[in-house]
Amino acid sequence: MRILLKLIIGAAISVTALSQSAVAAGAATLSPEQEGRRLYLKLNCYGCHGMHGTGGMGPRLIGEDDDDEEIQKVVLNGADEGMPSFRNAVSATDIANLAAYLRTLGTPSEPTFLHWWEPVPSE
Repeated sequence: MRILLKLIIGAAISVTALSQSAVAAGAATLSPEQEGRRLYLKLNCYGCHGMHGTGGMGPRLIGEDDDDEEIQKVVLNGADEGMPSFRNAVSATDIANLAAYLRTLGTPSEPTFLHWWEPVPSE
């Protein structure tokens, strides 16, 4: 009985490890635009700029022609109008993904999921 229990526990651990590997691999399948949307939600950018960049307390982001360098500058340094710096919260890849997402705002290719915490967002 003990041996059977050990085999069952071992199998459960193996299945869990394989499942976690599959989830991690699934996370790598997101496009830069989707990863940018994930970051936009995770950092609560929508609280000021609106769920889809339509503006609110912060400026409207749809249709802005800011290049990646300008986006990087504002994200890292903040802005006098009240935007905080996210220097300690983002990487260069994060900023590139965010810029890719911002370029999709208001277009049919804009990712719209809400469950940013899921490896592959379901909605």
